[in-house]
Amino acid sequence: MDLVNIKKEILEEMTSNFKFEEIPEDEYTYFSYPKLIKIMKFETRRYRIHGFGHYMTLHTTGPFINLVTASFMPSEGSAVPFFLIDMMTVGKKRTVFIEFYDCTFEHPDMSELKKNKEIYDNLPEYEEKPNWYVKERSNYSLIKCGTPDDDEKLHEMILESVKAYIKEIKKAPIDKKNLPDLKAFRTRMIKEGNPSTPVLQRVFGKEGTEEYFIKCVMPDVSDE
Repeated sequence: MDLVNIKKEILEEMTSNFKFEEIPEDEYTYFSYPKLIKIMKFETRRYRIHGFGHYMTLHTTGPFINLVTASFMPSEGSAVPFFLIDMMTVGKKRTVFIEFYDCTFEHPDMSELKKNKEIYDNLPEYEEKPNWYVKERSNYSLIKCGTPDDDEKLHEMILESVKAYIKEIKKAPIDKKNLPDLKAFRTRMIKEGNPSTPVLQRVFGKEGTEEYFIKCVMPDVSDE
C-alpha cells in the first residue's frame, strides 16, 4: 500500500468537507529514535477541523516498517465516536485497523459506519492480542490484514471508512454532554496504555508521552 498517498487522500477528504487550519510545526512535527542514529523516523501533522475538533497523522518509518496512524478527535462535542486508523506494511504483510470508540452521551445509531462494516467484513481478520481497549471498541470497527494482493481492497476500505465517518459528522449534533466520557477515555488511553505507548515512551519518556498524546493524538478544544 502507498501509505503516503492514502494519507494525502484522507486529508483531502477532511479538508474538502470542513473549514480547517493546519497547526504550525513544533517539536512534535519531526522526531526520531534513537536521536543520533535515527533508525526510526516520525512525522506528525495536526489540523484543527472547525465544526468537529481535531485531526492528526503520525507517520513512522524504519527498517522494513511503514506505519501511518490517523486520529479523528471530536473535541467540540460532535455526537460521533472517536476514530483511529492504523495502517501498516511490514515486508509483504499488511495490517489495517479501523477503530471506533463510542464515547457519546446517547450512543447514536451510526448507520453509515454499520453499512460500511458490512461491505468490508469479508476481508481477512487480523488476530490481535487481548487488551483493555479491544473491549471498548464499537462493533462496526474493522480489524483486517492481507498481502500485496489485498492492497487495492484495503486502500478502498480505508477511504470509504473515512467517507462514511464524514457523513456521520455532517448529520451529528454538537453537545458538550459528549465530552466527559471522551475525556475519560483519553485518560485511560494515557494511563492504561495503547499500541503507540512503548515506542513513544522510548522517545519522550513517560511524562513526555502523556504530553504528546494530549497535544497531538487527542487534543481538547479547551486546551487551546
